[in-house]
Amino acid sequence: MRTQRVRREGRGSGRRPPAVGILSVLALLGGCTGADGEVGYSVRDSSGVTIVENASGTWSADDGWRIAVEPRVDIGMLDGEEPYQLFQVSGAVRLADGRIVVANGGSRELRYFDARGRYLKSAGRKGGGPGEFEGVGAPVVVGTDTIAVYDWNLRRISLWDPAGDFVRSFGIQFPSGSPVAVGPLDDGMWLFTKGFAFRPSEISTVVRDTAAYFRFDRQGELVDSMGRFPSWEFYVQGSNQVAWATSLPFGRGFATAVAPAGFYHGITDRYEIMRYAASGQLERVIRKQHRPVTVGDGDVERYKAERFENADSDNWRRRLERMFAEIPMPSTFPAFQTFEVDALGYLWVAEFERPGAEVQRWSVFDGEGRLLGSVETPSGLQVHQIGTDFVLASWRDDLGVEHVRLYDLVRDGG
Repeated sequence: MRTQRVRREGRGSGRRPPAVGILSVLALLGGCTGADGEVGYSVRDSSGVTIVENASGTWSADDGWRIAVEPRVDIGMLDGEEPYQLFQVSGAVRLADGRIVVANGGSRELRYFDARGRYLKSAGRKGGGPGEFEGVGAPVVVGTDTIAVYDWNLRRISLWDPAGDFVRSFGIQFPSGSPVAVGPLDDGMWLFTKGFAFRPSEISTVVRDTAAYFRFDRQGELVDSMGRFPSWEFYVQGSNQVAWATSLPFGRGFATAVAPAGFYHGITDRYEIMRYAASGQLERVIRKQHRPVTVGDGDVERYKAERFENADSDNWRRRLERMFAEIPMPSTFPAFQTFEVDALGYLWVAEFERPGAEVQRWSVFDGEGRLLGSVETPSGLQVHQIGTDFVLASWRDDLGVEHVRLYDLVRDGG
């Protein structure tokens, strides 16, 4: 659940992404057939935009991809040497030589570990000077093992070479609002969206703003705007001077991920994912047959229990009690949760994880938007990177200790 205190500011308006309506001519260009004879997917064209409709995947029960049950590498401990005590991990990435770089937000630094999880060195520290951080974002690889990190407080991107030495920083010249990094595109540009604020009001209500997208060059200069898209549903409690905005439990939102030569974007109202070129032109629409799942009383109670368990003060618990007494609950879950694009260009879509679920299920699509099948990861993992043969993620154990774990990925039947 996202909670933020927001100041008085008008809400911008803008257009939605290009809509794909009912097509007058539906020409079946290709498809596959499952074991029961049902067509697995169909491909259509509408004014140069490819539409991929998926009914079933191509994997059988025995030849799909799978994640190892136990991690091959586990970094993080309750007691021990300080570099292994992780706090506020914002991301992690594995380099080509096997080293793992962890962004440890609590100490404002990058921590380098070898392929077996042994500590090597740290880079960065708290501050505003070259190579320093005030807000450590998730690290990403650009070029050959060069690390780029966006600092959301300083609004700049910093680069470290393969040896872990600082190279340079450049600021993001954002027109207005709070810039949020999506990631680097293949052409060296950076894709950003922006935070938003709500107009204070005496009325408590559910609102949904829009998210604008922008491209910036390698010097941080704005190249162009790529339109506005529906953002998150928030429950707003306010007064004449200030508003409290809390993401709606099981509310609708969006997911975005950079990909080879472009990016994916989708709103979770329906199972429909847009593939855009780096220029912002819509290229492909990916759909999957989806039956909305009803939110039950048990789901709501488990959600509330998790929120109360994570509350860090009596005042916050009392605020949660007041909020839950007023906040409306959606009748169905979102169609999906988030995206990841792996090293081979496959799109992994996390299905919405119900409270108390023991596993997270991912639907995997190939580069053409065809559904291959599903993969399960342990519940509670925050996936940061999917390589050719591994999944790198962070996880918190029952004692609240943060870990970064690397799991083997086996790609059979793909």
